[in-house]
Amino acid sequence: MNNIITKFFASLLAYGVANKKKRFSAIGHFSEGLAPARGTIQWGYINKGYDIIIPLQYERAFSFKENLAMVVRDSQYGYIDRTGHIQIPFNFSAAHSFEQECARVCNDGLWGLIDRQGNYILPPTYSLIEQFTEGLALVSLNSKVGFINMKGKVVIPLEYDNGCPFSEGLAAVCIEKQSAKWGYIDKENQEILPFKYDIAEPFYNNIARVGLYGKSMKINKQGSECL
Repeated sequence: MNNIITKFFASLLAYGVANKKKRFSAIGHFSEGLAPARGTIQWGYINKGYDIIIPLQYERAFSFKENLAMVVRDSQYGYIDRTGHIQIPFNFSAAHSFEQECARVCNDGLWGLIDRQGNYILPPTYSLIEQFTEGLALVSLNSKVGFINMKGKVVIPLEYDNGCPFSEGLAAVCIEKQSAKWGYIDKENQEILPFKYDIAEPFYNNIARVGLYGKSMKINKQGSECL
């Protein structure tokens, strides 16, 4: 008899949760106990029981990362905490979620970095700041690319014409004056593999795909072809 009662209440609970879930037209990934969810139009946050914890009041909402989530209101980006309080005002025309202690933000078409208090680490300076990998981010300005660290300091000068993020200690970069060839540099901006490739991709598991003399091939970090 007890088992029947237990199953009945479990079914009732599951039915209630399923009905709550139906209220949302989209649900993002759960992170730190909450997930962004959209009603008919606006977004807010729900718990795993599909209860609304932060009201549906945003044009867009993103997953929490280290107690902060990026949200959009009136086409401007800001950041809230898990109680729904605004921690960083809606001051940005575009932005990304925090990566450790900084976030990439945009104003007037230029990108910079802010800290978790909303203060600029790097004022809007670059036309592009890509995601940080291995502590460095590729940046672009005036059709040149280089790399900065999370403090906004230029680590590798903007002297290349194209590039890829760092992976396994190396980054593929391109120099147009060398017949638009690609090569690989390390974090000290030392040339590790020569600028001879038609195209070059990041290393994964010590292997990278490159184009050489019209042929697609895989190489190791010594530049030798791999099967």
